[in-house]
Amino acid sequence: MQRARLLPSLCLRWQRLGQLTGSLACSPSSGQRYAIAKSPVGTFPALLVTSSQQQRFLSTERKTSRRNNTSPRPPASIEEVWTQLETYYQQHSLLNYDHCQRVLEHLQANKAGTVTAEQVHFLLGSCVPELLPAQSAQQRLQLFQNLWKQLLKLGQQPTLAHYQTRLQVLRQNRLSLPEHRSLLAEIAIYHGAADAGLYSELLDVACSAGNMRQASELLAEMREHSFALTERNFHSLLLGHARNGDLAGTESVVASMRSAGIQLGTSTTEALRFEALVESGQLERAKEVVLQATSSFSHAQLLQMLRAVLAAKDVDVQLVQQLVSEMPREFLTGLDLPSVLKSLCIQLLHESRPQVVIQLVGALPAPNHTQNQNVDEYGSLLLQEFFRANIPVQETLQFARQLVQRGQNPRALHLLVELALRRLPVAALSCLEALAAAGEELRPHYFWPLLLHHYRREGESGMLRLISEMQRLRVECDEETLRQYLLPNLTQSLTQPVESVKALEAVGVKPSQSLGPILGILLQQHQLPEVQELLKRYPTRLDLGTLLQPLCSLAVNARATKRYESFAQLIQALQLKALQREEDFVGALLLQMCGPQTRLRQDPAALLSFVHELQRLELQISPTAAEALLSLARQAVTKTEEDISQNLAKILQKMRNSKLTLPADAASLHGGFIKHPRDMSLDELECHLVELEAKQLNPRGVLRRLLQLTVRSGRLERAQELLAKCQALKVQSSAGMLASILDLHIKLSDLPRAQKTLDQLRSSYPAFQLDEHKLIDFAALLVRGEQLKAAKQLLRQRSENHKIVGGDYVIKNVWQLLNNVAQMAASLPPSGPEEKSRNHTSEMLDFLRGLGYCQSHNALLGPVVREWLLKGDLDAAVEEFQRLATKHKHTPLQFEMLSLLVRLGNGDEEELKRFQTSKTTTTPQTAQQHLSSVTSTVSRVHGSANMNSALLLALAESGTETQLRRLIINPEFRINHELLLKNCEHLGQEGAVRTLLRLARGVRGVQRTIDEQKIYDLLLGQFCRSNDYEAALNLFERLEADDELKVSQEFLRNLVQLLNVNQVEIPSGIALRAQIR
Repeated sequence: MQRARLLPSLCLRWQRLGQLTGSLACSPSSGQRYAIAKSPVGTFPALLVTSSQQQRFLSTERKTSRRNNTSPRPPASIEEVWTQLETYYQQHSLLNYDHCQRVLEHLQANKAGTVTAEQVHFLLGSCVPELLPAQSAQQRLQLFQNLWKQLLKLGQQPTLAHYQTRLQVLRQNRLSLPEHRSLLAEIAIYHGAADAGLYSELLDVACSAGNMRQASELLAEMREHSFALTERNFHSLLLGHARNGDLAGTESVVASMRSAGIQLGTSTTEALRFEALVESGQLERAKEVVLQATSSFSHAQLLQMLRAVLAAKDVDVQLVQQLVSEMPREFLTGLDLPSVLKSLCIQLLHESRPQVVIQLVGALPAPNHTQNQNVDEYGSLLLQEFFRANIPVQETLQFARQLVQRGQNPRALHLLVELALRRLPVAALSCLEALAAAGEELRPHYFWPLLLHHYRREGESGMLRLISEMQRLRVECDEETLRQYLLPNLTQSLTQPVESVKALEAVGVKPSQSLGPILGILLQQHQLPEVQELLKRYPTRLDLGTLLQPLCSLAVNARATKRYESFAQLIQALQLKALQREEDFVGALLLQMCGPQTRLRQDPAALLSFVHELQRLELQISPTAAEALLSLARQAVTKTEEDISQNLAKILQKMRNSKLTLPADAASLHGGFIKHPRDMSLDELECHLVELEAKQLNPRGVLRRLLQLTVRSGRLERAQELLAKCQALKVQSSAGMLASILDLHIKLSDLPRAQKTLDQLRSSYPAFQLDEHKLIDFAALLVRGEQLKAAKQLLRQRSENHKIVGGDYVIKNVWQLLNNVAQMAASLPPSGPEEKSRNHTSEMLDFLRGLGYCQSHNALLGPVVREWLLKGDLDAAVEEFQRLATKHKHTPLQFEMLSLLVRLGNGDEEELKRFQTSKTTTTPQTAQQHLSSVTSTVSRVHGSANMNSALLLALAESGTETQLRRLIINPEFRINHELLLKNCEHLGQEGAVRTLLRLARGVRGVQRTIDEQKIYDLLLGQFCRSNDYEAALNLFERLEADDELKVSQEFLRNLVQLLNVNQVEIPSGIALRAQIR
């Protein structure tokens, strides 16, 4: 259906052109043969698809236009290509050569049922200058020949109409037929001997190309067949001599026409005489022909005469104007150039004759625009063709200026600037200068594409030079240009912020403009010393509202690293530079720091630390902000943290200042009912995503935010689904999103994808600083993949490029890294005696300490000992334990070592097999000796009471009940009750129910150690916190089976409450004992 609409519209256009100019076809009764002949194809054939297939294609097109489809597109179907072909024609009255080539590719691919012979016939007739003006005659002929081959492959025997189309294409392109006799023989085989009409068409082709030798041969053959010469044939001969500039030949043909009784002095004869005079260079006589013509020339004749004038080496502008003045006024005064003249201009441009085009368009009248009509359409396609034809920019500027000066297109220079920015950025600055010289105001966003172009070509220096050019053109670099385009690409300059401010000032950007955006970038990168230095050096007042977001990012780091004091000092320094002193900047910042889905919102203790440091520096907030912060804190505190809420209320009361007002956007953040996706919870985002997808709206922002939160919350399966959606829609990945994707792949232990994501993050956002804990996690993943050297290199590069914070913030991540090193080292086969005595984990720990990632810590020393245990070398493990205890005063893996040695001392066969090496054989006796040395070491470091507490738990874990009971009833056995209780709580959190139950039975009746009932309450409390009512019921059943034990009423009440919360039916035994009615 879509292809079927194209040919009728083309034919209708040609018919209308024929109505203006007379008959455009070459017929014996008409000598007017100078415009494009009507296509031989009558109507365009329907597509070879069913109506349901057509409707499905159209509906798919509509959906595709609405859908954000950014996945790799499959090759365009023939329906899509033809739709593009038709759209281009409707816009420009031309065909696109690339679209024709794509149709040809479909034919060459032998895709069944895609294109019919009738459709190919239509394309054959389109290989003419008017429809494909940008191509040379040889290119059009090559396209025709390729299409002709495909026509034959379709099994279609060429008809006379096909051969007539072939001859018309040759005539329109002024190409001669190499051998006309072979063509006549080919036609005779299928369609009989040639008639006079076919010979006339062959004569038209030969004369159109100026091939008079072939024309003479054709005339001789026509005489042999007794074909009389018609007026059409004489006109063809006149045209042939005219194309050769042969005046004598023209006069000879005129004499023959006079002898044959053919009327002379007609417009056709005079038009041909005109062309002959122009071809021979006699322009004055040609002008006389126009002035002395007894009959008016037709539209088609004037166009052909104009073509002859423009084809001359030196164009006579006066003659061009004379011919244009003869054309009908209504033909020339449309919203754009007439399509025939437009095609002619494009053809001239691709022949590298721009001055001819400028002269021709300069001779045309300006369009008469009415109200609400598009005033920038005239010549817009020609401006594009100037770039496609690689015309020098100065001539393109000349053409655009002429359009403006003559009132043909007042916005031609604007269009030229836009085209230059898209197609030829190197020439865009010249175009912008011309636009400014024309009195037009230049705006900063005109230079955005140029900034990116200069950055790609010349780097940061090129961008700064362009900024100076903007100043020369009196264009101020606004804040949006600084924030979005200039500063994000000045990564090298911003390593020295003071120098970068000076460099920007040198190119015309004042410090008052650049300081705020530069501070935002530095805060985002957590460069506090550089920020402080800039604030001290420049007294500029700042709009602090633009710094809220980077300050919130900095606050996350300050909370993790416990650097509350330095953060507060920074806020104080910024407050002194505030532009609006009455606005509550501190309150707005605290509220944004406590926004939804932020960890500070759920950490009232950290909020108290921030507020305490701010109050200590006498910073103030508005009453509105104080009430909002107190409300948020009260929602987050638990029963054990009520003192935090009270302390926070006291501090906020001291900080209140009724003269301060909270900014409207900050107030609406916590008081409005319409949330931004960044303020939504995880569930709210999921609902919002469903709504957007149902309405087929853009879900990219929600997907990006949802992906980050799901990765942070550990919902890895859902995160993978969201990542697949983002990739299908080609959601633009921000730096934070890529960091979350990297974290996802690390958690999934997908090393190749994690490496690819990290490389993408570094290449796309080189200034982005990845969190230390994510970097360490990636290093741990590299170690798991046995790439220890790569992990070390990664960590070393980070320390060389950025200051390492380290500390408690990353201790868990460092611990996991060291554990992976220990496991990798244990899996490596020993290569020699030195390798056997080598501890890779200890070397890695020293490496990390040297770079500043961590310090000596009991938890981090544990993997050092674990490496020897994983290798099965008990002697080395005990020796390493003693060495670390002596050096660092820590006892790493204390509980694990004691429990292991107890099991080995009791003769556990599985454990004994693990520690049989070629050097030593572990026996229960050697294990008991090691146990004695380890306990003495622990006593020396922590004291005997603490050692006894640890040994008690080790026996509960791995010893026998007899051993445990014998130790407990020993009157000389002293323990640290507080430490024992703390360790029991830790074991409860780890789910060591068996160990705690054995300890409870062991201490029964011995009140000087730990209360048995307290252990059961501790276990039940842990089950309540994890909402595990099944484990709680199982615990009760085990206690109920013990006849000697009486469960307390508090235990029963807590158990009943847990069951009620989960709406579980309370067993009758529990209800009876808890006295529930």
